[in-house]
Amino acid sequence: MDVVNSPDPTGWKRPPHAITEAHGHLPWLGKALSMLSLEGCRSVSESLDRVARRASGVHDDPPGSWLQAHSARYEGWAERRWMTREELDRVTGDRPTLIMSFDHHAVFANTAALAAAGITRGTPDPDGGVIERTRDGDPTGLLLEAAAFATWAKAPEPPASAREAQISAALGHLAALGFAEMHDLASPPWLGPLLARLERDGRLPLRVGLYALMDDLDAMTVSRGGWESPRVRLLGGKIFTDGTLNSRTAWVLKPYSQSPPDLRHGKALMTPRQITDAAERCLRLNLGLAMHAIGDGAVQACLDAVASIPPSLRRSASSSCPLRIEHAELIAPDDIPRFAELGVVASVQPCHLLADIEALQRAVPGQLERVMPWKSLIRSGLVPGRTLLFGSDVPIVRANPEDSVQAAVARRRPEMAERDAINPGEAIDEATAWACFGTRMV
Repeated sequence: MDVVNSPDPTGWKRPPHAITEAHGHLPWLGKALSMLSLEGCRSVSESLDRVARRASGVHDDPPGSWLQAHSARYEGWAERRWMTREELDRVTGDRPTLIMSFDHHAVFANTAALAAAGITRGTPDPDGGVIERTRDGDPTGLLLEAAAFATWAKAPEPPASAREAQISAALGHLAALGFAEMHDLASPPWLGPLLARLERDGRLPLRVGLYALMDDLDAMTVSRGGWESPRVRLLGGKIFTDGTLNSRTAWVLKPYSQSPPDLRHGKALMTPRQITDAAERCLRLNLGLAMHAIGDGAVQACLDAVASIPPSLRRSASSSCPLRIEHAELIAPDDIPRFAELGVVASVQPCHLLADIEALQRAVPGQLERVMPWKSLIRSGLVPGRTLLFGSDVPIVRANPEDSVQAAVARRRPEMAERDAINPGEAIDEATAWACFGTRMV
């Protein structure tokens, strides 16, 4: 798994202490390791060539399976556009095909997949989602947020019998990279029992903390007594308050310079009241909450929500199960000190900077001083490895920790000139960057 096809960063010296992957997705990683990847593609035609080879039957896909691909990054393609539905249909025929963007917040579907998912000209946009349409109202094939998630879920799932092999492969992948602990964000209810079984068999190579989607939280809270252990713990719930920069669905305070008219400020997926309710629910269960918030509008909404929680309840958050904001790629200057003031952990993924440089330059060129202000967060009171955590969001991008060190220290990809660094005043030194991988919560 490359990061925008860049060479491996060199010269970064691993610390002697164990490191933690603070944000990843074991089930998605397990699937991605055997799924078609479009990572490194530089054009629509190169992407379609890869899809065509997979569709040709050379790969031994199960009969009747959909063709699913991941890691499409159209901002890095020469055409800077998605393929058209007609282009995708030509190489896939009547086999339902779904292509997931690298950030997992957009899916491109061929005609057969749209038909199988029941998406037609008259299908309304789902709550929290967008079905992109032509001027005539026909679906183009591009689906965003809830529409993308719902359509991806239409593809037949691998049998439950395949889960153990997929999770074991994902765990082995992370262990080989040197991680001793990882936090799984958006954990399904079956994951805890499976990990417990691996631990009993002596096949769990690292500690795992789970964050459940809110719809699954009650069930996992009830069942946790049957699978929790010193190496597998339920740490909290997980919510999505906005989308992503590449899809222009990250909720931003100032309008994007390039976006569809209905996404000038991105897309708010929750209200502050809904965020507050989720946080209070978790705190009353003695659990934390991980809040996905990429744009500065979403980050501000999360901080506002936390501030509205009664102080006595807010103080009940434990150091191992805190309230966390995930990603925080853009932060308004006045919101930087509020993390420490409110006791909110910043769980960030510096490696995303390497993949998002073009998207940032095109979408928020006048706001780059708000991008990933890690030095300012530390100066305001966040502590590396305790309240400022580094992760990767694997398999969104690869989990190599050196990528995050590269981004945190150099603020650019290795082959780029210094003048192309994004918000270089927020660079931190290498030792501090490695310290951000040092947390232990399990």
